[in-house]
Amino acid sequence: MTKGMFAGRRVGLWLVAALFVNAVFLAFLIFGNSAKGRDLEMIKTKEPLLIEGQGGDDNYYVLPMGTTLYHDKSFPEGHDRYVVYLNHKGAIAHEEVPMKPEYGGSFIDPLWLANIDADTLKDIFKRFPLSKKDISAALKANEITKDDLADIIRAMPD
Repeated sequence: MTKGMFAGRRVGLWLVAALFVNAVFLAFLIFGNSAKGRDLEMIKTKEPLLIEGQGGDDNYYVLPMGTTLYHDKSFPEGHDRYVVYLNHKGAIAHEEVPMKPEYGGSFIDPLWLANIDADTLKDIFKRFPLSKKDISAALKANEITKDDLADIIRAMPD
């Protein structure tokens, strides 16, 4: 009987050890994957950025200053891909994207971001000219004083 108890005890210890190893492995999988998503390098934008329209539709949208971007991937061509998280309440008008075999299980269709420079701004204003009323509303919204406006006009080339 002593021999049988010893063998049963040995099997019990091996069983406990195997369960412990499995529990550690499972914990690593669970917590390792959740931490992986949080390891992305974060940056916060210091100025608004232009978002080019889908498929070159000639429209621009603005990503506001202070948006947190999460670095996803660098490409050998010299550009980087970032992730932006958005919250939304309510239903979104949408269409489903069918998963095709060539997508390899995920479909990433990024838009392009661009810094706003003087030439880009000129091009945008050529396509969307501002009226006196538009300019007045923009100046009032940004609390620009008459003195500020006079300084701007004096700085313009003749």
